[in-house]
Amino acid sequence: MKAIILAILALLAMPAQAADPGLQQAMLAEVNAIRARAGRAPVALDARLSRAALEHSIDMLRAGQLGHTGSDGSDPGRRITRAGYAWRSYRENVGAGYQDLRQAMAGWMGSAGHRDNILAADVTQVGLGFAAGPGMMPGNVPRLFWTMVLAAPR
Repeated sequence: MKAIILAILALLAMPAQAADPGLQQAMLAEVNAIRARAGRAPVALDARLSRAALEHSIDMLRAGQLGHTGSDGSDPGRRITRAGYAWRSYRENVGAGYQDLRQAMAGWMGSAGHRDNILAADVTQVGLGFAAGPGMMPGNVPRLFWTMVLAAPR
């Protein structure tokens, strides 16, 4: 189904964006299963963190570039604050080219720094954003951008 949607979007040359509740619930279940296996407390889904994650994914799509710095120079803390979240701690995972959530999670878990973010003891909430557009980036990487934000409120 996702392949069909991406094909249609490529034909229409329109970006896709998702703060899809089903996608977010799947991510939450996967993150909490990973955390449970490591003896970590579960995290809860937060709409403000998902909004910050979605906006960053859209920004990366528009810029055609993966990174933790927004096109306006913002860092994850500034973006989370703009979304109305008063944070005590935060972490951010970004990815590009992953065809689905399973690939994004596998990529993050295969990277020590990203895995450490997912397993961090100083976070209690999580949000996810995804944005897709037609075409490819250098290196033949699909224009699919993922952002996971983990944080703890003040």
